[in-house]
Amino acid sequence: MEYEIACNRLCDDISHLLIDGTRPPTKLAAFAAGRATQDLAAAFHHAAGRPKDQRWSSAIESVERFLEICARSDAEDSSQLRDLQRFVNENTDLLSPHFELMLAS
Repeated sequence: MEYEIACNRLCDDISHLLIDGTRPPTKLAAFAAGRATQDLAAAFHHAAGRPKDQRWSSAIESVERFLEICARSDAEDSSQLRDLQRFVNENTDLLSPHFELMLAS
């Protein structure tokens, strides 16, 4: 149950940022938001309790891409933006070494 709540909260944060944070929402932002929510749902629903499952890396990477798009669109700093960034930061240890190097550069 707590995984479902966490997944819903993160997906709601993405939706809020897409609708209220990028004015008007671009096709790229909408695609990134859709991809991030799909990847989060797959990770929470199919890989919960298995931190090394590739679905977690994909979800974290997708959320990070969405956040990059929000940053480029001058999205307003909000609690949703901070919560998503916190999720990415807290879970970067799940990322593959290749993606960790990409984040560092």
